[in-house]
Parts: sequence; C-alpha cells; structure tokens
Amino acid sequence: MDWSKAKNILIVALLITNLILGLAIYSGRDTYGGYDAAEVRNNTVLLLKEHGIFVEEEIIPERVERLPIMSVRYRTVSDEKVAETIAAYRLHLADGTSDEEYRRASEELLMAVGIPKTVFAYEETVAEGETVTVRFGTAYEEYSLDNAKLQVVFEHGRPKEIPGNWVEPVSMGQNRKHVMSSTAVLANFMNLIERQTIETEEPSAERERITINEMRLVYCLEGYTNNGGVSEDTAVPYWCIRYNDEKSAYIAAYEE
Repeated sequence: MDWSKAKNILIVALLITNLILGLAIYSGRDTYGGYDAAEVRNNTVLLLKEHGIFVEEEIIPERVERLPIMSVRYRTVSDEKVAETIAAYRLHLADGTSDEEYRRASEELLMAVGIPKTVFAYEETVAEGETVTVRFGTAYEEYSLDNAKLQVVFEHGRPKEIPGNWVEPVSMGQNRKHVMSSTAVLANFMNLIERQTIETEEPSAERERITINEMRLVYCLEGYTNNGGVSEDTAVPYWCIRYNDEKSAYIAAYEE
C-alpha cells in the first residue's frame, strides 16, 4: 500500500478516535445532566495514555468558565535613547556575577528606557560564554502575555542590547466568552500530536514518549491596527501545554 492511501486511512482512524475520545470523556455525565469532573479527568488521562501521552490528573486545571480579550498598546523609544542608556551604564559585571545581580541590573536598564516595572516579570538568566541574556515575560493581572517577551543582553559584563519597544497591557474587555475545558484541550493536543506523526511519516510506535509537565491559560497577541498613530493590538486566551520539559503547544481557548 502506498503512503498516500495509508495516510488517508490514518486520518479516518484519527477522526474515529476523536469520536471515541469524546464519548469516553463525557461518559462521566451524571443523572442531573452535569458531569462528574473526577471521572472525566480520569477517562482523559487513560485515553491519552493509550496514545503514548502521559499526564498526572493533579496538573489538569479546573475549568475556567469565561475570559475576556485583553487590550494592549505598543510602546517605542528611539534608537538614540537606547544607545544613550547603554552608554550611560557605568557598572561592569565581573565574572561570577550572580543571576540575581544580572536581574537587578536588567530591571534598572529596562526602567531607564521607560519600560514600567509593572509591565515585565523576570523569567530566567542564560549564560553562554561571555554573553548573558536576561529574559522577562509580560503579564497583566494573573495572566502571562506569552508572545510579548523582553530581554537584555550583556557581553563581557556590559549591556549590549536593550529592547526599544514593548507591549503594555491596558485593560481586559467587558464581554467574557466561554473557554474550552482543560480536558477538551487535552483531546485537541492528542489530535495535534497524531497529525504531526502522520505528516512526518513517523510510526506512532517510534514516536518519543510525551509527558505533559504543565497546563495553563495565557494570552497571545493577535490582530494589529493603527489608530491615530498609536499602535494597538488585541490578545486572546490560549491554553499553553508544556511537554517533555522544553516543548510547548498553544491551543486557542475560546470555544468555537
């Protein structure tokens, strides 16, 4: 059998699997028309395991009923301001400087170019030879804006790169929309992995074991508009699934 026919058969099998998964997950429906959350989560874990995907029930978040969109603005400073800030920084960070000291120095530099302390949150410091990169995330209230990262780069103990633009979260919208349940998202994640397996012509038996480390709701930037010279954008909720320690998958959280 040629690969194209085999691929079609696998796609049909995947669709059937989706149906079985949906029926099995929601077999936890109780006599009052609701759902037994514990049974739904248990069914989800067992079905994922059959497909080589492993997740502990404890890390599956509770359902979040509704979330609004997030409004943000793009902020920019001139290249001259960035260059002046780098030139004015007198401190030299010697070999052996701690991550905490690099974090503090980076925060000072970010604020020196005009980025408010409320916009960024420290994530990590990564050293590669004489280069040290300090990374920050952007957050609003309890939610991370996952594709709006900031970083400060040092070389030989001196700042080399500072961001001259950033995203400033402004507000949450008034209208809240239903968010896909975490168990439904796991089903979508399984489909994503199965499709990748088919498209790469990689037999499932040879695919690496997949262990889900974390699930969380985040926001990601979407459309772009210009309004009177002020750059604005909209961020919407996504489920972020971190797996095998270093990989991440993003699945739109709003229910269709």
